[in-house]
Amino acid sequence: MQTAELSFVVILGVMAAFYFIFIRPARKEQTRLEETIRDLQVGDEVITTAGFFARITEIRTPEQGDVELILDFGGGLEIRALTTSILRRIASDEATTEHAKEKAQGP
Repeated sequence: MQTAELSFVVILGVMAAFYFIFIRPARKEQTRLEETIRDLQVGDEVITTAGFFARITEIRTPEQGDVELILDFGGGLEIRALTTSILRRIASDEATTEHAKEKAQGP
C-alpha cells in the first residue's frame, strides 16, 4: 500500500469513528427528545432543563411561533415555558417514587 492510500484509509477510519462515537448518539438523543416533546399531554410530570419538577396544566399551540406550556410547580406557582425547556417526561412509576421521596424528607 502506498503512503497516500494508507493516509486516506486512516482519515476515513477517523471520520467513521467520529461519526459512531459522537454524531450518531447525539442524533438518537435528539430524536428521543423530539418524540418526548411531541407526546406531552396535560397532566404529565416533567423535569425542566433547570432541574425543576413540574406538572403540565395547559399546552398552547399558537398559529405562529413556538408551542408554549403552562407548568405548575406546586403551591399555586404556574409558569409559562417553551417546549425546549423540557428535559424529559417522568414516567408514572418514577413520578410516584419521586413524590414518595419528597414526602419522606418532609418540609
